Amino acid sequence: MSAATEAYRVLVRRRGVSPLRVHLHVRAETPRAAGELASAIAERDRGGMFEAAKVVALSKRTSVDPAAFDDL
Repeated sequence: MSAATEAYRVLVRRRGVSPLRVHLHVRAETPRAAGELASAIAERDRGGMFEAAKVVALSKRTSVDPAAFDDL
């Protein structure tokens, strides 16, 4: 993880006929970039159109296994 990259937990929601909510852990430079990345990952993996509903920066003290990130 580079010095400018932060860890975020992002709630994305699928728009359309069959709504779906998914939490993803991603690393990005800004909260907006984290939301866009999480939406793209959800669309790729689950189909449909997703939008970020909530983006929360994870505390630097929060211990997250690197394998838990969805952006790998």
